Amino acid sequence: MYRILALVLLLIGCFLHDNVVAQEPVIDLPINVDKTRERNVPVTFHLPKPRTSQPLVIVSHGGAGSRDGLFALSSEIARQGYIVMCLEHVTSNLDDIRSRMRNGRLSFKDALIACGNDTVPRKDRPLDVRFAIKLAEKLNRDDARFKGRIDVSRIAILGHSYGAYTTMVCCGVKPVNIEEDLAEPRIKLGIALSPQAGNGNFFDSDSFSDVSVPFVGITGTQDTTHFIASLDQRRDFFKLMPKGDKHLLWIHDAHHFSFSDPTGTQRRTLIPPDKDVTNALKVIVPKVLDSYLRGEPKLDGPTRKELVEKSLRGRVREIEWEAN
Repeated sequence: MYRILALVLLLIGCFLHDNVVAQEPVIDLPINVDKTRERNVPVTFHLPKPRTSQPLVIVSHGGAGSRDGLFALSSEIARQGYIVMCLEHVTSNLDDIRSRMRNGRLSFKDALIACGNDTVPRKDRPLDVRFAIKLAEKLNRDDARFKGRIDVSRIAILGHSYGAYTTMVCCGVKPVNIEEDLAEPRIKLGIALSPQAGNGNFFDSDSFSDVSVPFVGITGTQDTTHFIASLDQRRDFFKLMPKGDKHLLWIHDAHHFSFSDPTGTQRRTLIPPDKDVTNALKVIVPKVLDSYLRGEPKLDGPTRKELVEKSLRGRVREIEWEAN
């Protein structure tokens, strides 16, 4: 009897180690001032258990979001061995949207649209990423909690909605009405959840020609917003970027807010998290990171098919994955 109990406890311990202990408690750094712009860039780190040098994944939230907006996915990425650095963009976060509502007497939707049209956050978001990489270098050099743990030679960026815009610009997509070069050459991979279109709002048809890094766009068959006239425009990046290591994933029945899941924090959400889409992202995104930051697995046809099959659950009954 005691041997059976001991075996059960051992199995439970192994399960907990594989599913929980692989990530350290998050580290929140709410004050990080970029003195060149007199701008604060709050960040939260999700750290894996291994204290050896690991690739860095920068996460950018959508409009009216926060550094906790993709908490569930960030935690899983860290659990699978990556340093995850979640940024908060203070001129397009929830506090900013509330300020726009008060000062302009706007509805929540109109405040979001105004923020999306504002060239200030459009320019500041990529510059926040540039500052964040410098901050990561400093922490890796000087802070005992991070020292020697952040491999800044292997960096990916992932973002949703306005964060997808940020991701695309940092990967070399040229925004309209901004002359400054905001691309970040140290980034090796971009993953955009709800990628922005080339319809003239954020980008135009000439914006995509210089992208040379691997790029993955993930969207859904119900992923509509004010800035997207038709769902087919979510394909623009895939059609207009130079071919080679470009991927487009369509998750059937996923809507715009399916890709944002703050589960694990105390933040309340107006729309319940889409756990099935989150599960699919937890399956697919770490393997994409492994492929382009660690060199394996190769995302060939059989591998993509296997990942899709592992992702199907509940409401997620079909995923189309195109690659060129």
